[in-house]
Amino acid sequence: MKVLFTSSIILACIVVLSCNKNSSGPNAGAGTSSLFPLTQGNTWYYVDSSFVADTAAGGPAQTFSPPTALDTMTVTKNTYTDQYGTVYLEMHDIGWFLGSYIAVDPTNDAIYEADSLGGLQAYEAFAVPAQDGIIQQNPDQYNPNNLACPLTTTLYGFVEPVNINGFSCLTNILLTTDCNNISLEQIITYDCPGTGIVRIEDDEADSSSTGVRLYENFSQTLTSATIVK
Repeated sequence: MKVLFTSSIILACIVVLSCNKNSSGPNAGAGTSSLFPLTQGNTWYYVDSSFVADTAAGGPAQTFSPPTALDTMTVTKNTYTDQYGTVYLEMHDIGWFLGSYIAVDPTNDAIYEADSLGGLQAYEAFAVPAQDGIIQQNPDQYNPNNLACPLTTTLYGFVEPVNINGFSCLTNILLTTDCNNISLEQIITYDCPGTGIVRIEDDEADSSSTGVRLYENFSQTLTSATIVK
């Protein structure tokens, strides 16, 4: 699903901390408090929504394009092992996690992801913050639209729980800015320990607003889940 502005840089910009830790193994996501329970048989039921910024009517205003879609995600038997020995499990999904392999750090403080659509180069998709603020920042990233203006990606974390459809969630925001500090995209991730990713929201700059404002481009929101304990 991640056909986004930052899709060309995100895989290279976030350092995977698992290189200094033991292999997660195929069941590292098991447990009642796992950031992303990866037991086979677990199923997540999402509603996916796509949007466009409609500037034709003097907007921009948000319109559905296409309408919302129901999305069921499951854990498969397929695995991927990275160069550090971390084992990822493939997710079967038509939405955000299409082609994704997921692993949970043995300390249960981070979720790692490797995308088959991006060459299976692993990155840190979510991290538990110790306090509000920056978790990780990566400057001087490749800008496919302007080589002379490198990008910076900054991962923020927030400790105050947020209620999403009855799930108590931690929040991360991955913000991409250019060399002029103009925001181009932000990906907001809400995670409920013991359930997994509850909501992903991708906000992008409207092409007619020169990156001054961000508008919702895609969201994937959990309605219910079946988690094998």
